[in-house]
Amino acid sequence: MKNIINCFLKVNLGFIFVISSNLSNVSALDYTNDQDTIFPKEEVNELITKANNLEINRDDKLKTRTATGTYPTRKGVILVTDDAYKGVIKTGHSAIIYTSSTVVEANEPGVEIGPNNWNTSKNQAYAVTVKDTTSKQDVSAADYCYSQLGKPYNWNFYRMDYRDKFYCSQLIRSAYLDLYDIDLNTGDFDILTGKAIHPMELVNTSKTKLIYRKK
Repeated sequence: MKNIINCFLKVNLGFIFVISSNLSNVSALDYTNDQDTIFPKEEVNELITKANNLEINRDDKLKTRTATGTYPTRKGVILVTDDAYKGVIKTGHSAIIYTSSTVVEANEPGVEIGPNNWNTSKNQAYAVTVKDTTSKQDVSAADYCYSQLGKPYNWNFYRMDYRDKFYCSQLIRSAYLDLYDIDLNTGDFDILTGKAIHPMELVNTSKTKLIYRKK
């Protein structure tokens, strides 16, 4: 019943945005950053439960064999946590590995370099790789994200079409969409007038596979 109610609210929110946009000639999506409405906690928790039951796979893009479930250092691997991250997306964060010791992430105030230490710094963490890319393509995806360094944080979560500002999961989704036409958005949090991607969608989409989990 709660899922039905959430769906109803999202649909009606979409209609409200359309009406507001027509009245003001400015898209209401430009002012939407209510995370509790965009990413309902109950739905996020369902994604976390699903992610915690996924099978962990070997990273077959590695040149050298490592034990299944080893924490990754390969450039282009996607990292996700359901930890609240500095008050930005309250229910999660994501990044892409750039070097063995660094990641690229979109965090307030914008796209920046961070440490690749999520196996120790996060209470819960996941690492995934896109199924239909090569390791070289993943490197290019990481380079795409790196090329966005310094761009500001995108608080308009429904505006994934922006390329002059980014939030964490939007940045990673943009890399694979723009380079390879691979859309990592599952649609779980989309409404009629906009699309939003939560970090946990990067784990649960059928287009990635889990290679590491800390829980």
